[in-house]
Amino acid sequence: MKTTNILAAAIAATSFLFTGCLGDPVEPEVKSAYVAVVVNNGNGQNGSVNYYFENDGSMIKDPFDYSYNATYRSIQMVGDRLCLVTNDKDAILYFDIMGRVLGSPRTDNLQTPRFATATTNYTFVSNWGEETGGSYQSSYITVFNKSDYSFYKKLPCGSQAEGIVAYKDRLFVATGEGVEVFSTLNTDFVLEGAIHASTLTGNAKHFVADSLGFMWVSYANGGLLHFDPSSRRIIRELPNVPVDAETGFIAITKDGKKVISYANTPQATVVATDILTGEQTVLIEGNYNITALGVSPFTNDILIADTASGGESTFMAFDETGHKKGEINTGTHTGYITFFGYYYY
Repeated sequence: MKTTNILAAAIAATSFLFTGCLGDPVEPEVKSAYVAVVVNNGNGQNGSVNYYFENDGSMIKDPFDYSYNATYRSIQMVGDRLCLVTNDKDAILYFDIMGRVLGSPRTDNLQTPRFATATTNYTFVSNWGEETGGSYQSSYITVFNKSDYSFYKKLPCGSQAEGIVAYKDRLFVATGEGVEVFSTLNTDFVLEGAIHASTLTGNAKHFVADSLGFMWVSYANGGLLHFDPSSRRIIRELPNVPVDAETGFIAITKDGKKVISYANTPQATVVATDILTGEQTVLIEGNYNITALGVSPFTNDILIADTASGGESTFMAFDETGHKKGEINTGTHTGYITFFGYYYY
């Protein structure tokens, strides 16, 4: 069943409520749906997307009315639409939440694209760039206009650009050298500087913002860097926090007071790090191979993907204490999770 069917049924119900019952107006009941968008990387040019409904634990597979034969890398809410980033056929595609494609795939000025973020008028996509000697030393950010999806400009940014986030009036990019910071106050997107950890090694990976307005970034060899996004001042470095060396995915709890991260060695462990004290609490342990992580901004549930050696993935939901609530099969090589919510009658 497609997402459009769910909303179509809701619209039909709304019409009945307004016109039925002896002609008297009836106040409709507003309902909500909380959706985890699950990206399956695929097994070589057969990526897919699922919608997991937190309200009842159900999942709709392939809700989009358009497929692109590529490895699906990530997806991000960009205002009221979804921006899908693909590899192989390097491209980004926009969809509305009903799964309808908006415009043609953008393939220009993209080379091994990874992740996306956006401001009011622009979408930013991190690119590894050209491979040289087994590494990616010439990464860049591609900037597209949100209004018509057209290419705007490139921003060079070190090596192996990964996570990217637009926060307040700055753009933060995780690279092999640390965090590069660009201004978004004007359309020149001037590079303001970089943030370099002293005790953390490996690639900077992904960002979250906490309840105090500070930023956290993960590092591939384990650890978190806590910094002030306005001044670029490092608040603390936590080198012993479990962070997956491959993905580096982290998340923030609904109240913004704990950073959630995971590692798969020596066994799969999901931990919560207090933003004030740095204290770690183990939430989940088990014989898993975790390949994706998300924390719902609606329910505070922790969602992970456990991927078997053959690529088949199981999607699991845990409450904020680490108690398992359920699981469901999802697809091949589940690799990314994001969220949106909507209201209907």
